[in-house]
Amino acid sequence: MDNLDLLAAEAAGAIVRQTIDSGGRRATDVENLATKALGILQENGPYAAMLFLYSRPKTDDEIARPIREQLVDIAAKTLHVGIVRHEVDEALRFVAGITAADLEYLLLVKQLWEQTLIYTRYGAKARKE
Repeated sequence: MDNLDLLAAEAAGAIVRQTIDSGGRRATDVENLATKALGILQENGPYAAMLFLYSRPKTDDEIARPIREQLVDIAAKTLHVGIVRHEVDEALRFVAGITAADLEYLLLVKQLWEQTLIYTRYGAKARKE
Protein backbone atom coordinates (compact mmCIF):
# COMPACT_ATOMS: atom_id res chain seq x y z
CA MET A 1 0.00 0.00 0.00
CA ASP A 2 1.21 3.48 -0.84
CA ASN A 3 1.97 5.99 1.90
CA LEU A 4 -0.62 8.59 0.87
CA ASP A 5 0.67 11.28 3.22
CA LEU A 6 4.11 10.95 1.67
CA LEU A 7 2.63 11.16 -1.84
CA ALA A 8 0.76 14.32 -0.85
CA ALA A 9 3.87 15.86 0.71
CA GLU A 10 6.04 15.06 -2.32
CA ALA A 11 3.44 16.44 -4.75
CA ALA A 12 3.04 19.62 -2.69
CA GLY A 13 6.81 20.06 -2.57
CA ALA A 14 7.00 19.71 -6.34
CA ILE A 15 4.22 22.26 -6.79
CA VAL A 16 5.95 24.78 -4.55
CA ARG A 17 9.33 24.25 -6.24
CA GLN A 18 7.86 24.57 -9.74
CA THR A 19 5.77 27.64 -8.98
CA ILE A 20 8.01 29.67 -6.72
CA ASP A 21 11.60 28.79 -7.57
CA SER A 22 11.54 28.56 -11.37
CA GLY A 23 8.36 30.46 -12.15
CA GLY A 24 9.29 33.59 -10.25
CA ARG A 25 5.76 33.84 -8.83
CA ARG A 26 5.21 35.17 -5.37
CA ALA A 27 4.43 32.72 -2.62
CA THR A 28 1.21 34.58 -1.87
CA ASP A 29 -0.10 33.88 -5.40
CA VAL A 30 0.60 30.16 -4.98
CA GLU A 31 -1.02 30.12 -1.55
CA ASN A 32 -4.12 31.95 -2.84
CA LEU A 33 -4.69 29.69 -5.84
CA ALA A 34 -4.16 26.55 -3.76
CA THR A 35 -6.64 27.89 -1.20
CA LYS A 36 -9.26 28.59 -3.87
CA ALA A 37 -8.76 25.15 -5.44
CA LEU A 38 -9.05 23.54 -2.01
CA GLY A 39 -12.32 25.33 -1.32
CA ILE A 40 -13.79 24.21 -4.64
CA LEU A 41 -12.57 20.66 -4.05
CA GLN A 42 -14.20 20.54 -0.63
CA GLU A 43 -17.48 22.10 -1.78
CA ASN A 44 -17.92 20.58 -5.22
CA GLY A 45 -15.46 17.70 -5.60
CA PRO A 46 -12.46 16.73 -7.72
CA TYR A 47 -14.06 17.35 -11.12
CA ALA A 48 -15.03 20.92 -10.22
CA ALA A 49 -11.56 21.57 -8.81
CA MET A 50 -9.96 20.36 -12.02
CA LEU A 51 -12.33 22.52 -14.11
CA PHE A 52 -11.36 25.49 -11.96
CA LEU A 53 -7.64 24.83 -12.46
CA TYR A 54 -8.05 24.46 -16.23
CA SER A 55 -10.15 27.64 -16.47
CA ARG A 56 -7.57 29.96 -14.92
CA PRO A 57 -6.46 32.90 -17.07
CA LYS A 58 -3.09 32.74 -18.74
CA THR A 59 -1.55 34.89 -16.00
CA ASP A 60 -2.32 32.18 -13.41
CA ASP A 61 -1.34 29.22 -15.57
CA GLU A 62 2.24 29.19 -14.21
CA ILE A 63 0.68 28.17 -10.90
CA ALA A 64 -2.42 26.24 -12.03
CA ARG A 65 -0.54 23.95 -14.42
CA PRO A 66 1.82 22.38 -11.85
CA ILE A 67 -1.04 22.02 -9.37
CA ARG A 68 -3.34 20.20 -11.78
CA GLU A 69 -0.53 18.05 -13.17
CA GLN A 70 0.56 16.92 -9.71
CA LEU A 71 -3.02 16.23 -8.65
CA VAL A 72 -3.73 14.10 -11.72
CA ASP A 73 -0.41 12.28 -11.36
CA ILE A 74 -0.91 11.31 -7.72
CA ALA A 75 -4.49 10.19 -8.42
CA ALA A 76 -3.29 8.00 -11.30
CA LYS A 77 -0.47 6.59 -9.19
CA THR A 78 -2.75 5.89 -6.23
CA LEU A 79 -5.39 4.19 -8.38
CA HIS A 80 -2.70 2.30 -10.37
CA VAL A 81 -3.98 3.41 -13.77
CA GLY A 82 -0.68 4.35 -15.34
CA ILE A 83 0.20 7.68 -16.90
CA VAL A 84 -2.52 10.15 -17.77
CA ARG A 85 -1.68 12.92 -20.22
CA HIS A 86 -2.28 16.45 -18.95
CA GLU A 87 -4.23 17.76 -21.92
CA VAL A 88 -7.55 19.17 -20.80
CA ASP A 89 -9.80 16.57 -22.45
CA GLU A 90 -7.88 13.53 -21.23
CA ALA A 91 -7.35 14.86 -17.71
CA LEU A 92 -11.02 15.80 -17.32
CA ARG A 93 -12.12 12.44 -18.71
CA PHE A 94 -9.86 10.73 -16.17
CA VAL A 95 -11.24 12.76 -13.27
CA ALA A 96 -14.83 12.25 -14.45
CA GLY A 97 -14.13 8.53 -14.55
CA ILE A 98 -12.95 8.64 -10.94
CA THR A 99 -16.06 10.44 -9.80
CA ALA A 100 -18.34 8.00 -11.63
CA ALA A 101 -16.42 4.77 -11.04
CA ASP A 102 -16.57 4.14 -7.34
CA LEU A 103 -17.44 6.16 -4.25
CA GLU A 104 -14.38 4.81 -2.42
CA TYR A 105 -12.07 6.00 -5.21
CA LEU A 106 -13.76 9.38 -5.22
CA LEU A 107 -13.35 9.83 -1.47
CA LEU A 108 -9.76 8.59 -1.57
CA VAL A 109 -8.78 11.01 -4.33
CA LYS A 110 -10.62 13.88 -2.69
CA GLN A 111 -8.83 13.29 0.61
CA LEU A 112 -5.47 12.92 -1.12
CA TRP A 113 -5.97 16.14 -3.10
CA GLU A 114 -7.11 18.01 0.00
CA GLN A 115 -3.96 16.97 1.85
CA THR A 116 -1.81 17.94 -1.14
CA LEU A 117 -3.38 21.39 -1.43
CA ILE A 118 -3.08 21.96 2.33
CA TYR A 119 0.61 21.07 2.19
CA THR A 120 0.99 23.33 -0.86
CA ARG A 121 -0.56 26.24 1.03
CA TYR A 122 1.74 25.78 3.99
CA GLY A 123 4.76 25.16 1.77
CA ALA A 124 4.12 28.43 -0.07
CA LYS A 125 3.53 30.24 3.22
CA ALA A 126 6.86 28.95 4.55
CA ARG A 127 8.61 30.41 1.51
CA LYS A 128 7.14 33.88 1.82
CA GLU A 129 9.75 36.58 1.77
